[in-house]
Amino acid sequence: MEKAEEHEAVEATGLEKETISGYAHRTVQTAEEVKYEAEIVVPHGFGEIGGIFVENEHRREMFIKDIVLDGFETGPLRFSCDSWVHSKFDNPVKRLFFTNKSYLPSETPEGLKRLRGEELELLRGNGHGERKSFDRIYDYDVYNDLGDPDNDIELKRPVLGGKHNPYPRRCRTGRPRSKAGNIG
Repeated sequence: MEKAEEHEAVEATGLEKETISGYAHRTVQTAEEVKYEAEIVVPHGFGEIGGIFVENEHRREMFIKDIVLDGFETGPLRFSCDSWVHSKFDNPVKRLFFTNKSYLPSETPEGLKRLRGEELELLRGNGHGERKSFDRIYDYDVYNDLGDPDNDIELKRPVLGGKHNPYPRRCRTGRPRSKAGNIG
């Protein structure tokens, strides 16, 4: 099968496509922002782009406002990121941003289903371990250490979170729970 026909077949099925890589370089810097540009060749027949991976090669995290891909017949493709991206030296997992197009679960293209599933797993966390500065998890824990019951049991306050008082919630910190506080 010719390369162009192969891409057209992939586009017709909506299956996940091979990643196209590029390297962005700094072009403009002001006091407020830095702009990067990259030239990436998307093969004819590649189909609709649903997501973009970002790898931050700097030693510090960086805030990405948006990513715009130009050069398409339908006009620019915009990814509204408004998010921090950790350094690859802290965590080698590339950050994934999806286009601004929303899908119902039953209408999500096959090529995005695995990627969306993996992204949700990253966001949910597993409930164990200490959170790292680059974690973006929404994993909840209980407050059983309010009032410092380990130093004085008389200071113990009701447990918040868990089955009996599920709210307010706090994100899991990985900090050890109070030994004297009721886990609830």
